[in-house]
Amino acid sequence: MSKITIFGLAGTGTSTVGKLLSEKLSYKYLSTGDIFFRKKAQELGITLAELHERAKNDPATDRECDEAVRKFGQENDNFVVESRLAWFFIPDSFKIKLTCDFDMRTKRLAERDKLSFEDAKTHILEREKIDAERYKKFYGISDLGPDEKFDIIVDSTNTPAAKIVEMILSKI
Repeated sequence: MSKITIFGLAGTGTSTVGKLLSEKLSYKYLSTGDIFFRKKAQELGITLAELHERAKNDPATDRECDEAVRKFGQENDNFVVESRLAWFFIPDSFKIKLTCDFDMRTKRLAERDKLSFEDAKTHILEREKIDAERYKKFYGISDLGPDEKFDIIVDSTNTPAAKIVEMILSKI
């Protein structure tokens, strides 16, 4: 399979697994969070949180990113894209879903972003609520990661990223 998309909520390990998988396969790696949203926020001179706040009411930000993902998927092969909606915009991809216990996700986010556990928890809950509202409003997606849309689902709570990559490779 030459097109691979990875979905997972914050703290599930999508970036880590995506990077490892792309290295193993010698595929291009793309993270819409890193490549698009963080870059866009920097270009606009605002924080990532401010960009997400802006995106709540302005579909242009999402549409620009989503169109870039769709176009990338149509024009390229041999890639791994880590994104909340890449499974939706690149329908001919091998779709991976990572899940994880909420407390573990919160702990990971707190460590990564140097936040308290409570601040990380608040951030995750707010972002997921906002994202769910946007995706439903803009795309009619009411279930962000419906299991039946994915080729493999892996719980990353206690599974190291390298083992997850092995599992994915055996399924591909």
